[in-house]
Amino acid sequence: MSTPDAQRKADLARIHILKAQLKLTRDQYEAVLWTIGQVESSAKLDGHGRRRVIEHLQSHVDAASGVQADPDKPRNLQARPQLRKIAAQLHAAGRSWAYARSVLERLTGKATIEFADSRELSKLIAALELDAGRNGRSQRSPRPKANKAR
Repeated sequence: MSTPDAQRKADLARIHILKAQLKLTRDQYEAVLWTIGQVESSAKLDGHGRRRVIEHLQSHVDAASGVQADPDKPRNLQARPQLRKIAAQLHAAGRSWAYARSVLERLTGKATIEFADSRELSKLIAALELDAGRNGRSQRSPRPKANKAR
């Protein structure tokens, strides 16, 4: 588990990487910080402010590269390890968040992934593992073989 200080450093690094990708001038960058977080320096942002700035800058990077944002992608993806696991499963399967949402809805009746609890997300993870098995994709790392003394 990452410490708050490590997460802060990672967030600040991500903000500066995105700033460089967008080739923002100092004035443009400060305008973004002020508009999104009402601060003059990214160092003054709290966790929520850093996430908002990252999402804002990332959306502009995606728009510039022609990547379409997935409207079904949960907004709390980075905050929940189970959602990151689901994201990895979807990526490996080449499936969208809409697929995950529809599976979750069939399993639990809940149509929004952001509001699913841990038990419901566990069911979704298991369903995606079954899907991977049916389609010949391995989702689990192989177990190490035990050394047998003979």
